[in-house]
Amino acid sequence: MSHEPTAQLLSIDLTTQSSEVIDIPGKIIRQYIGGRGLGARLLYDRVPGGADPLGPDNQLIFTAGPLSGTGFYYSSKANLTTKSPLTGIYLYSICSGILAQEIRKSGFWAIAIGGIAQSPTYLVIRDGQVEFKDAAPLWGMETAAAQVKMLGNISPKKAAVLGIGPAGEQLVRSAALFGGAEGYRCFGRGGAGCVMGSKQLKGLVVAGSGTVRVLHQDRFDAARSEITRNLKTDWQQWADSWRRYETSADLETTNALGIIPTRNWQNGQFEGWRGIDKSTTPMGWPIQVTPCGPHCPTPGTRQVKVTKGPYQGAQSDVEWEATYAFGSQCGVDKMEAVLAASQLCDEYGVDNMTVGITIGFAMECFEKGLLGLEETDGIELRFGDDRAMIAVLRKMVDGEGFGKRLALGTRRLAQEIPGSEGFAMHAKGMEFGGYECRGLNGQALQFAVSARGGCHHAYGLPARAETLDGTRLALEGKGEQVKQAATGRILGDSLIMCTFPGPMYTREMLAQAASSMFEEPWSVAELNLAGERVMCQERLFNAREGLTREDDALPARLLIEPKPDGPTQGAVVPLEALKDDFYRAMGYDLKTGNPPEEVLERLGIER
Repeated sequence: MSHEPTAQLLSIDLTTQSSEVIDIPGKIIRQYIGGRGLGARLLYDRVPGGADPLGPDNQLIFTAGPLSGTGFYYSSKANLTTKSPLTGIYLYSICSGILAQEIRKSGFWAIAIGGIAQSPTYLVIRDGQVEFKDAAPLWGMETAAAQVKMLGNISPKKAAVLGIGPAGEQLVRSAALFGGAEGYRCFGRGGAGCVMGSKQLKGLVVAGSGTVRVLHQDRFDAARSEITRNLKTDWQQWADSWRRYETSADLETTNALGIIPTRNWQNGQFEGWRGIDKSTTPMGWPIQVTPCGPHCPTPGTRQVKVTKGPYQGAQSDVEWEATYAFGSQCGVDKMEAVLAASQLCDEYGVDNMTVGITIGFAMECFEKGLLGLEETDGIELRFGDDRAMIAVLRKMVDGEGFGKRLALGTRRLAQEIPGSEGFAMHAKGMEFGGYECRGLNGQALQFAVSARGGCHHAYGLPARAETLDGTRLALEGKGEQVKQAATGRILGDSLIMCTFPGPMYTREMLAQAASSMFEEPWSVAELNLAGERVMCQERLFNAREGLTREDDALPARLLIEPKPDGPTQGAVVPLEALKDDFYRAMGYDLKTGNPPEEVLERLGIER
């Protein structure tokens, strides 16, 4: 293995209000690349096993990648790694904006924040010089307003800013971190905002004045040119659709395929899909296109404002996750209500998927008689009732009454309601992404084995591939399919690049892009090994926390309730056979589901 120069990490201790610069050996960068991969290694090394997610030993680790700050297409992403207070295990999260660029321009590959401040604090980091600022006047502010105050006179084009809202301060376990151009780009999943709130940290500003040097311009240009060619040829239709409708571009198709989770995953098709589809809702799309970050040739984000009706004035950037969580999941067919719910999540600072799915779960509990009016503060919490959905959401973000129980998240709420755990839609404590997986065996497998829980992002979204290649009901080969999808996703997350055009990234292009930034070139085989190494490293963190094969689980609904609708009507998830196939593909122990020593040796992972 070649040797690269050391990188540097800025380590900040909130307890002592001190900082130091620590070398990251070049070998580690070569093994883990950057971004998500580097974050997984640093978290394992810096956060001890058994650490309290809300204690001083947990850290918020922000990582950039080799391409950050270079202007490479789709490179305006940053990674955050921590121990999740929602799941109690490994968490990574990715956000758009200029944070990673400013980290690299400051001379670092990572910023790690540990300890607990004595009083509300925010950080201003300029070229590695750390100022600890009084955040008491900002405590209680919603997310975007607080960011404006933290920036002060600094231009948002010259500094990255991110922070939490009231939910993070109140230690809501699904609280998120927000930042970016208009204040609402998001490190969304798993409760990193709760970790920040536990540290009495309102947020941080990062600005660097340096430059990021491309070592091999010819390789860099060749990789960029491949993306340009693709967008003008085979991917032009996707690009045009994405710019108009982005993550909600194919709701009609996914509904026809029977993979839209509906009414807490009781169904896979939603009869009211037209009411939440961007192509059919008469709301004047778009109102304002707001690029999520620089260097994106296919910006798809847009702020939409409700102009009439009971939700007049509501405004948000609605993407598929919010549409699913507050739309089909809750049986609500009104985009106006989805926008209003999404806005509340943005302003108070919570993950819209966890919140919407928890509300949908509570609706089913209410309809089954497991929750009564006396417990829901008199709210008739039924599917399709958008006013009830907004009412309990307001209670949750305000920390009032039944809202405090909703703020626990689906797993913890189910533990309080006897008879409900079989339809609590989460894996390892993280609520599922929006793909009904009875009849999507690869996607079901991903939900079960993902290191951060019920996430549709982490391992490459097999649902998209298996609906196209006709293997959605297959058993054999699903482990390898998930492994290959996961490796590709991890490589993009580590370089670090936007996930949405990910199928357009060939491994050869990724190798060319990586090779432009290192002294020694990368081969496709070396990249593939790095992706597998990161998968293993993430799983090692959870194994140290005591997780085994038994924790690669799905709720009973998916295992024993036949799917009632769609092309795969009657399907259930054959989970144990799928897990065996995955463990074999990875070389993991079939009994524990964890990597044995020979796999660690093959991958060069040191413990």
